[in-house]
Amino acid sequence: MAIGCKPSSAMAIGWRCLTRRSDMGGLRIARRRLLAFAPLLLAASAPAQAQSPAEDTISYVFRKGDNLYTLAGRYMERRNDWRIVQSHNRIGNPHHIPPGKRLLIPTRLLKSEPLAARIIAFKGAGNLTPATGPRAPLAKDLPVLPGALLETGASSFATLELSNGSRISLPSNTRIRVRAMRRILLTGSVDFDFLVEQGRIETSVAPLKGAADRYRIRTPIATAAVRGTNFRVGYEGEGAPSLTEVTEGAVGLAAGKAAADIPIEQGFGASASADGTVEKEALLPPPELTEPGKVQTDPLVTLRLAPISGARGYHIQIARDAGFVELEREATSPTPELRFADVPNGRWFVRATAIAPSGLEGMPQSYAMRRVLAGLTASAEAGADGWRFAWSGSGSGKRLYHFILRPERADAPALVDEPGLEADSLTLSDLPPGTYVWRVGVSQYEGGESVTNWLPPQRLIVSPDTTGKP
Repeated sequence: MAIGCKPSSAMAIGWRCLTRRSDMGGLRIARRRLLAFAPLLLAASAPAQAQSPAEDTISYVFRKGDNLYTLAGRYMERRNDWRIVQSHNRIGNPHHIPPGKRLLIPTRLLKSEPLAARIIAFKGAGNLTPATGPRAPLAKDLPVLPGALLETGASSFATLELSNGSRISLPSNTRIRVRAMRRILLTGSVDFDFLVEQGRIETSVAPLKGAADRYRIRTPIATAAVRGTNFRVGYEGEGAPSLTEVTEGAVGLAAGKAAADIPIEQGFGASASADGTVEKEALLPPPELTEPGKVQTDPLVTLRLAPISGARGYHIQIARDAGFVELEREATSPTPELRFADVPNGRWFVRATAIAPSGLEGMPQSYAMRRVLAGLTASAEAGADGWRFAWSGSGSGKRLYHFILRPERADAPALVDEPGLEADSLTLSDLPPGTYVWRVGVSQYEGGESVTNWLPPQRLIVSPDTTGKP
């Protein structure tokens, strides 16, 4: 599959026809197809057509004084490669090419200068294997050069920032190869090309400035090339489909030997198989948190989502920043309730999506979340001196406890209501037989802020023999 948004890519489709046909009639047909696509090349906002590696070309318009010999000497890796360009473009006399004539030149022939990227956020375990040299652990500010392979482990995240400001986020268990990050000397255009070998990525593409600039994300059965948009690409290995989800802008999707792209607009996604079959569908709507303003005080951060009709599962990410560059946690679940352990205190951002039966993730919804661990456990037991209620809190800062006990009747007033307790227990003697409801809360103070957490009410039965039973 290929997703393309390169202005010159429609010409690349015509180029493919030229290279496949040897008879003159076929060449004329291919030339007409190419010219028919030419107006599309001028539409900078239109999704570009995707190319397979064999069709990777640069469009160049001849200027006064140009000839193939001088172009080859200045801009091609090998001087004699002008012959390849002459043959592919059906040029009779390489000395006399009229200004304004558009040529398609295979990118592999052209000189370029490498561009660099760097890791701007990282958490967990991962490796970077350069094109030459030993493998190294991933780390923040680590430079990344063309040819490198990046891998993230379980519960690990990395964000790569390119020289033009575009970003690629790698969640857990993802492997991506940098096929190209370069500037083509002939046109001054930039070419970013990445291959997702395993896992999922999300990319935010800075608007490309030049008409020949390209930005592509591939899988073994797909390529994505856009001019400025936000989208996700996933591929889980041989036999799995290539998934594309567009959350902003638009991309063009080409699969197999299809001659034309399928436009994928914002709010839509597509699943493409190795045989070239593409199934397009609307993305599921963003799920809503049922308690978006709740302060997360329990040892486990519990996030509950309103169910989405047709969803087979849900995906939540927790990040330190609103742009989700510094990811901290993520989880998927077949139910709309997800739990996270060991989330530090602080202010976080949560992003949730619903997952369709096709595997496509839906539109995202983000929320701010405050985390203050104010864990609380409590127990009640009968002793020789009466009923002893004990509790224990977890978290940092000063803690004050609040104990309430009342008869089970809904309208019954509290028999005991003790706020501001610093001790971790309380004993009640001479508690009459009956059924009671009791609960404990904790107020935690730190940094000029406070948070309160209550345990659910608990039932207590006191029997006439005075030993009772909780």
